[in-house]
Amino acid sequence: MGLTQVKWQTCSILAVLFGGCHVDVIPDRDLTYSAIGETFFRIHLYAKANGTLPPSLNLLPERSGYTNQITDAWHRPLAYDIDADGILTIRSLGQDGAVGGSGDDGDIVVKYRGRDGTGKVIAGQELWVVDGEIKQ
Repeated sequence: MGLTQVKWQTCSILAVLFGGCHVDVIPDRDLTYSAIGETFFRIHLYAKANGTLPPSLNLLPERSGYTNQITDAWHRPLAYDIDADGILTIRSLGQDGAVGGSGDDGDIVVKYRGRDGTGKVIAGQELWVVDGEIKQ
């Protein structure tokens, strides 16, 4: 076996060993946004089935094949609120668990319209998850 062939085999083995060790890590903030998005979809399913908004995230239906988590990436419960105008807010206080902050410590807040101007629940409508989000 020639020196070139030994070098080629060595490089191939190293490429397999180290190339196969690559792991993608999803940042905690992205995991939290994913949990919030999934939670809003489950709110949609609840509203569609019940004609009302859920008073608690603990009442949401579970989806087969999904994590169905109502916690953030730091394992704290997501905060859920419905104001007098029917605006639903889901919030994570970030890594530090305190209001405010920046980076991973910053709050993650997503809002949706749960009712229209007349007070009618719109969260169960087919395009609510797309149309109801309030961009900040």
